[in-house]
Amino acid sequence: MMIEKCIRARKVVITATQMLDSMIKNPRPTRAEAGDVANAILDGTDAVMLSGESAKGKYPLEAVSIMATICERTDRVMNSRLEFNNDNRKLRITEAVCRGAVETAEKLDAPLIVVATQGGKSARAVRKYFPDATILALTTNEKTAHQLVLSKGVVPQLVKEITSTDDFYRLGKELALQSGLAHKGDVVVMVSGALVPSGTTNTASVHVL
Repeated sequence: MMIEKCIRARKVVITATQMLDSMIKNPRPTRAEAGDVANAILDGTDAVMLSGESAKGKYPLEAVSIMATICERTDRVMNSRLEFNNDNRKLRITEAVCRGAVETAEKLDAPLIVVATQGGKSARAVRKYFPDATILALTTNEKTAHQLVLSKGVVPQLVKEITSTDDFYRLGKELALQSGLAHKGDVVVMVSGALVPSGTTNTASVHVL
């Protein structure tokens, strides 16, 4: 399946074209169309997109509202997919650490996973397991922050600099509280790279705010 291949490759997936096509002329979608949107979300798409329904249809506001409602309701029944890479292939360091971070967050009921990411790979590596926790991605790269907006479950935060692992922990905790994504006393899982070449994530740690 195309969506699954994209997720494994850590590529953003946008599902589009005629998703609620009948709403170009009608105020309600067909049951099949609503099911197609829900199934795309359950399959792991990052985003769904309207085209003719909102560009030239008679009911553009209704189309957007119904699409949003389907997305919200489907998200509520989605579970994490820690078994996603259960195919006996050896995981790379970043993949293994990110998978472990999601598993830790699930077991500790952590509401937030904070990730330090330069090019977005670590954030997407966490995202591919669909954690219940929100992913707060800290990056110094403006382009990366813009790109991560499309990744489902990821909240990108542009920061000036991250000078050390301790600085990342301090900054991550501050932004977790300021953003309202976590609160005092919550457990958060923090993921970063330390003493390794750029692009490799090798550390996941647990913190209490």
